[in-house]
Amino acid sequence: MVSSFAGQVVLVTGASTGIGRAAALLFAERGADVVVNYLRNRDAAEEVGRRIEAMGQRNLVIQADVGKEDDVQAMVKHVLDTFGRIDVLVNNAGSPVRRSAVLDCPTELWDEVMAVNLKGTFLCCREVLPAMLEKKKGCIVNVSSIASRLGGPGESVHYAAAKGGLNSFTIGLAKELAPYGIRVNAVSPGLIDTPFHEKFSTPERLQRIIAGTPLGRIGRPEEIAEMIVFLASDAVGFLTGEIIEVDGGR
Repeated sequence: MVSSFAGQVVLVTGASTGIGRAAALLFAERGADVVVNYLRNRDAAEEVGRRIEAMGQRNLVIQADVGKEDDVQAMVKHVLDTFGRIDVLVNNAGSPVRRSAVLDCPTELWDEVMAVNLKGTFLCCREVLPAMLEKKKGCIVNVSSIASRLGGPGESVHYAAAKGGLNSFTIGLAKELAPYGIRVNAVSPGLIDTPFHEKFSTPERLQRIIAGTPLGRIGRPEEIAEMIVFLASDAVGFLTGEIIEVDGGR
């Protein structure tokens, strides 16, 4: 049975491309009105909005840097002023910014990676929670990475540390919010065929990863989107505080 999100409002951060885009479109396909957050790629975000509108669903395209408190507060206020509710929050925005060995990692890079990958999730959750608490229902899905388990090989320890923190945040927040009917889970993808992968990988690294993946390929954004939507659905209403790896068996 395919879960319906009719009447619900879903906020997806980092939704202009890749996993966020696929999740936004799938939520709309399942009947949700969708908020498409982006940082830089306005044209791509607006294209996602047009596709959602073509499905007959309402959409709102908002530029905001999730690592900045003022941006997040303004974004959530705009959503609530427009729709009056937020039922599902998908914290997808994230990036290693650039690769760096720890020995050469400037403090500014470390702080930037923590801001977008960990602080941004905290800020979005904190600002959305009052609306969810008022209804005593809601769902948060965080997008982590198997780098949190593998330790960030390839000069991405800063990114792995941020995603490890995100996993702990997910588990702790789930326990904190469970008495109020709000579920919190995370999906932890392996390497996925997205602009993110294209920017931070190389053909040689790609082949090494495929060789170490039992299913023998990298994943598709739509496959991660299916898990995100599943975790947000009533089909798993008894599931909270879990980190679900979708990585081809790695």
